This record gives sequence, C-alpha cells and structure tokens, in this order.
Amino acid sequence: MARASVNSKALLVPILLAGSLSCAHAANAPGSAVVVLGTQAYRWRLSELAGDEAPPARGPVELTLIAPTMGPRVTDSNLRGAAAVQAMLAEVPITIESPEGLSATAMLERKLVNDGSSAAGSLERRDPRERLELRLQQPPQWGLEPYAIDEQLMAAYARDYQARYKKALTRTPGHESDWYIAKSANGRLGTFISCDPPKALQPSLSGRNDPTIAAMDPAQLAGCIHYFTDAKRNLIIQMSYQRTWLKDWKQMEDGVRAQIDRAQVK
Repeated sequence: MARASVNSKALLVPILLAGSLSCAHAANAPGSAVVVLGTQAYRWRLSELAGDEAPPARGPVELTLIAPTMGPRVTDSNLRGAAAVQAMLAEVPITIESPEGLSATAMLERKLVNDGSSAAGSLERRDPRERLELRLQQPPQWGLEPYAIDEQLMAAYARDYQARYKKALTRTPGHESDWYIAKSANGRLGTFISCDPPKALQPSLSGRNDPTIAAMDPAQLAGCIHYFTDAKRNLIIQMSYQRTWLKDWKQMEDGVRAQIDRAQVK
C-alpha cells in the first residue's frame, strides 16, 4: 500500500516517483522524444520530461506538469519569495507506465490491500489502515468516495496485536492516510488517492518563523499520491502533489489524459 508522505524539503522540491516498467526512446525530432509504453509509441516534448536527461532506452516516462490544468512548465526566473514557492508547489511530477503481465486496473486494485507485505491469514491482514474493505465509506466529496479508518476495528486490532507481540501497536494518527477512490465507466476501480491529513506536518523549512511557510494553508503542508488508469491503453499513471489540489483531481486526470492523447503517435 502506498502512503502519501511530505517532509519540509518536499514542500519546495517535488519528488519524482519513478515506476518500474520500460519505454523505448528515440529523439526523432528537435525538442521531442519518442517513448514506447506497452505497444504504443508517444512523442513527448523535452520541456515536459522530468530531469535533465532523456528517458532510458526501456523505462517509464516521467513528466512534470503544472496543476491544475496539467499544462507545460513556464520558467520565470523573476519569481521571488511566496510567488516562487507557489509556482514550485504547482509542479506535479507524473510517472506513466504500462504494466507487464496484468491490466492497469488489476495493478491499481493491488494498492488497496496489503497482500504484498503480509501473509494470508496473518494478523496484519486485519489492519484497518491497510485494506479498503476494512475502512468506513464516507459521504462523497468532489466526486470521490472517501474511506476513513474504522476506529472500532482499529481498537480490536490493537488488542490482538498487543496479545500476539507483547507490545503496544504504534500509531501516528496525524500521519495515517485518508483514502479516496473513484470508479471508471465500467464500474471497476479507476482512481485511488492517498493523502496526508491536512495538519499532519508543521512548517520547519527554514525555521518556524519563516513568513512564507507560516502563511501557507495546512493543506499545502500535506501531500497526496494519486493513481489512476487509462484502461484503453493499459496505462497506470501516478502523480504527487500538495493536498490543496485534491478538489481538482478530475481536472488534473483529464489534463494528463489530454497530454497522452496529444503525444500518441498515430
């Protein structure tokens, strides 16, 4: 299960979250690179690609776009102070990959359970923080279905954990992720977003008296990891951003899909 986690450095320098699959690269035109995801080729502008190097011969494509429209970056060296901070926070690192051996939907569904880090029948399979079916569905918000930790199940799990391991279960509620999902048109999982609570972090970038950081909204001090699929191309996309943009999740997904449509080599 993926957790959203933001430290003070990440408030100013978004972390690129690399995937594990591959793409072929060939710079066939000035200012662009062709990558292959699965069986489909895409031509990306170099200005959109993350980092200073061209993509590896076989690897996922990594982009940096601007929230919430997901348009390309525009460098402005004249920005200072709070304006520079806000511009940097709007940069969204994105990884696009095509899973091998399974569908993008199946890969996404695996993120809602801790099967990969626990044994069948184990106590850890009952951890309400780690499994969607053990969470409580909340009223819809922004077109998403929120799922909260079930505190009754959590209390029972903590008692059994104490009995099994002879020590108390460690919890840090301020860092226990909020989960959101959305279904695709076919009724299967299409989006999974895991976010830090809004007040999970305290400003300490360059001292607690830093006026730029102190003036920031609590949602800007928390991060989200956002996964969604492009089922028709068998792509899974991962984005990370400040929680402020959570309400714009659908616009951001549509913006990335539009970039994929534009980049696809017909």
